[in-house]
Amino acid sequence: MAPRILVATLPRPLALLTTPGATPTASNPGRTVDQALIDDDIAALHLSICSLRTRRNALSPISCLPPEILATIFTHCARHCYEVPQSRSGWVAPFWVNVSYTCRHWRDVALNCPSLWTFLFVSSPRWTEELFSRSKMAPLKIRIDMDHGKQTNERKFFEKVAAHAERVRDLSLKLPRNEAEELLPKLSSRAPLLQTLHINVKRSGYLSDSPVVLRDLFNGDTPALRTLELSNCHLPWSSLALSGLTTLSLSELASPSQLTVVALVAMLRRMPHLVHLNVENALTGGQSTLGTQSSLNSEDLDLPHLSRFALIAPFSTVIAFLSRVKIPLKTEVRLRCRSEHNNKDYTALYPPLAKIFNVTSETQAHLVPAIQTLVVQSNSSRVCFVFSTSDRDCDRRPFSSASYYESHHLEDWGCDIPLKLDIDVGLLGVDVEGLIGGICRSVSLTHLRSAHVCVDSSTPLSSTFWKGTLGHLQELRFLRVTGDSLQGLTSVLSFGQYHRSEHCDGASESSAPIFAPSLAELGLDCAEFSKDCRPRALADPENCYSSPSCLYDALSYRKAKGYALQKLVVNECMYVFQQHVSEWKTVVDTVEWDGVMRMEEDYEDSDEEDEYEEEYDYDGDGYDPYGVDYFDDIY
Repeated sequence: MAPRILVATLPRPLALLTTPGATPTASNPGRTVDQALIDDDIAALHLSICSLRTRRNALSPISCLPPEILATIFTHCARHCYEVPQSRSGWVAPFWVNVSYTCRHWRDVALNCPSLWTFLFVSSPRWTEELFSRSKMAPLKIRIDMDHGKQTNERKFFEKVAAHAERVRDLSLKLPRNEAEELLPKLSSRAPLLQTLHINVKRSGYLSDSPVVLRDLFNGDTPALRTLELSNCHLPWSSLALSGLTTLSLSELASPSQLTVVALVAMLRRMPHLVHLNVENALTGGQSTLGTQSSLNSEDLDLPHLSRFALIAPFSTVIAFLSRVKIPLKTEVRLRCRSEHNNKDYTALYPPLAKIFNVTSETQAHLVPAIQTLVVQSNSSRVCFVFSTSDRDCDRRPFSSASYYESHHLEDWGCDIPLKLDIDVGLLGVDVEGLIGGICRSVSLTHLRSAHVCVDSSTPLSSTFWKGTLGHLQELRFLRVTGDSLQGLTSVLSFGQYHRSEHCDGASESSAPIFAPSLAELGLDCAEFSKDCRPRALADPENCYSSPSCLYDALSYRKAKGYALQKLVVNECMYVFQQHVSEWKTVVDTVEWDGVMRMEEDYEDSDEEDEYEEEYDYDGDGYDPYGVDYFDDIY
């Protein structure tokens, strides 16, 4: 017979094995005693079965893993769950606690792995105490995201964290302004293990909010600090040990707490090991910033280990900073230049860019991959550039309008893009064509193989741009053009060969070299061909309103000279019909046409169009077919 075990000593689920409704009665007391004996036998058999299952599980392949390997797997699972913000929503207990409910062996491994319980978040007071207890003395990783309103549990959790500051290794705080001003001073104890500190003070909704000042943070004792990210809060830079910092991110500092270029450079001199630097809307602009350059050390700031650098600042500030910093050749750079009403001279940006990206010597060329793809996107207010070291990377999306002042552009680190540049030209009458050409000439494009130029009707590109910027490139094989730049492109495709129209009669063939002699594929998207070739201005016959026949002339000339295109792709272009496609096929190996026949009459006002426009908001106030959103959709 199995050994007798009292039911009261078993786990609660086993105690439920007793027969429902069996209660002691005076008339039949023996019945309850007999049932109790049977229940003891059932419980003993159940424990025997559990023991057999444990022995059986021990023979499974996964049970052959050493406890250290299992603990590593559990910890990886916990870290993955912890680092996904949406997965922590509504948690009472940590999700990864389930590994301790699988079997006895797994539970023993989990409870004896303190690092598994070091991923702390705001939870119930019971689980908060349990996590601190199970983590023993292991370094803690803590995230607190507080919203406006009552924060009873969050405040208690914050105070608990402040009391264990000496154990904290990673600390991420997102706090409302009023809570930040009250709670952050509690972080006054030393934090010798702290490696990562992220503090984001949420704005209250008023643009005039000044950043929260962090005074006496951790008593200045953070010798292990490597990553510092601050948003909408200001730190007296002498209050923390920064010499070992490898990552620095500063964002959304409102005036008067914004840094000058002088202060930032002086601060960065204390960080010789910096690898990642991100500064977004944290620097002052205007003449005052440029005027302070005389007070800077005459020696440029050297950041030899820098690999990623992002800067969003007024135009003059970007120039001032780039002029004073030595950025390694292999650094990935993201720049956003905000417009300034008192500064229209964008040519001042060319020398600092050339200092970084215009690789001239053979020694430098061997150190960094060559730029192989260029993407340019422009409209009446912005010009964006993407320079990639990957071939045919023409679908790369420049900065979107919706995230102009946000950090979504940082998601493409490590994607073979040495430089992304976004310039806000505003409505200041800037020569956009000259700006695009100047930026392209500031970057070494000797080995460029692919280009995508996307412009709207407000910034058409002339033949001067095409000849001076891309025409001399010997390795350019793929060119994609979106928007209104046909008038200059068709003429330069053959360079000296003018179109077969009345105004071109008698024009002599130029001896100029062929445009992009290696060009093999041309893509035209949303191009506005005209019915007939006619000049934009009598004095400028090259920049005509090009017709499909003009393009045929240019392609025919290239073929006659031995530079025939292999492929032509035409999509959503105006005044293109089947006869034109047939004509192109006689001079190009492959022609791909979407079959869409658009004419100017399609856009004339009509009652039917008004109904369509009202229903779909086409070309209405909510959607500009040649605005920023249109070009964002292309990518």
